[in-house]
Amino acid sequence: MLNGTGVLNALTGANPLITGNSSSLPYSVPAASSCPTQGSDACIQLRLDAVGVALSDLFQTASSPQYLLVPNQFRIGLYPFITSLYQTYSPLTYSYGPSSAINTAATNLATLLDTNMNSSLGSGGTHIDVALNSMNGMIINPGTGTTPTNTLPYVFLITDGAQDPQSKGVPNGGWSGSNHATVLNNPSNSYPNACATLKNRGITIAVLYIPYQPISPVNASFAGDEDDAANNNIPSIPPSLQACASNGFFYTANTPADITSALQTMFKQALAVAHITN
Repeated sequence: MLNGTGVLNALTGANPLITGNSSSLPYSVPAASSCPTQGSDACIQLRLDAVGVALSDLFQTASSPQYLLVPNQFRIGLYPFITSLYQTYSPLTYSYGPSSAINTAATNLATLLDTNMNSSLGSGGTHIDVALNSMNGMIINPGTGTTPTNTLPYVFLITDGAQDPQSKGVPNGGWSGSNHATVLNNPSNSYPNACATLKNRGITIAVLYIPYQPISPVNASFAGDEDDAANNNIPSIPPSLQACASNGFFYTANTPADITSALQTMFKQALAVAHITN
């Protein structure tokens, strides 16, 4: 990427993960980026919103003269997913400054939580393997980064790692599939080898794991004990994501500050590896 052009594709799972004080919540709260007191009842930060703020910071880093050494050195796209990859949400672009469309898309990620209304995202589950398989189809000719037509691709996967194989028709459709959480390389998934397929084509996968939060209290009588299935799945998540990530590209972060720091490190590591490779 330093010696030519690169492509960064960021995949984010739109799961409703919340940090902060959650007592006596109103029905709607402002985005964390506009809240005066984060963590208060007036400002509960969704972790997806924290990811959006961190991505906005990352775009500013990528556009700084310290890293953008030649014009059009990087193209960046942002692709949220639920059961499907939202391929047109923020396609690859050379423009990612403060007023760019992709920056706005990043800061609005929390608006894409599952409402059972967006057919581009799908509804009802979290199909990480499907998102990765779709991304594989979008990256046509992986290259080495030596020319604008020979780009070196990176996929940044930002996820809590819980593969939920169920889905729901959009809008107001029926449920199908299993509602018991698993991991993205489970043999029962549609594309259990999605990570290997990408890496075998020369595509680097960088994974940011935002730990799945245990469900408490558990309601064992709900949906065939879905809660216990999700909790029991948690120990299997980190090794599955480590196996997905390219060598040395697995990170874990939970707090907003750690998410921002991890994404910055992932980007700078990608630059260093690309420079060494090329």
